Amino acid sequence: MDKLTSQLEILQSKILDSKYFRAASTWFNALTERDQLIVKVLAGIIVAALFFAWVWQPLHKSNQAAHSSLASEMKFHAFMKDNAHKVSASAPSSNPAQGSILGTVNQLAKAKGIALKRFEPEGSNGLRVWLDKVEFNKAIDWLELLEAEKGIAVEQISIDKVSSGIVNIRVVLKS
Repeated sequence: MDKLTSQLEILQSKILDSKYFRAASTWFNALTERDQLIVKVLAGIIVAALFFAWVWQPLHKSNQAAHSSLASEMKFHAFMKDNAHKVSASAPSSNPAQGSILGTVNQLAKAKGIALKRFEPEGSNGLRVWLDKVEFNKAIDWLELLEAEKGIAVEQISIDKVSSGIVNIRVVLKS
């Protein structure tokens, strides 16, 4: 703190000793009271204009861009949500899961290095699966492989972020 104070004092003394500051101070003191008031008001207007141009306007533009991006993302999300049934309805079923859904899911999970934390049957042809602290990319690859190669579709999914790249997943799979 003392170092900062001493540096500020040095800077202040350099400014006060400057020939430009002395010339401006002499000029300002030579003005009448009314002219000094006008100079002060103009200086305030200039400071306000600079604040607006350098601080307020860039922040405002950034805020508007963020709102615009959010609106665009929300519109895209709504579109994807409205059309999700089209994608899941056209899931390839030419390679249906052979054997039980549990065996297929477990086999592909092991192949991807994913440990199933818990699982339970869901209806006649479904499986509810819990994955804890799994790499997001591995889990998505696994789910994509299940759907593309085995015809096991994701009916419902919940993904919670644990840390960067690590998630907990609750998923209902249907064959």
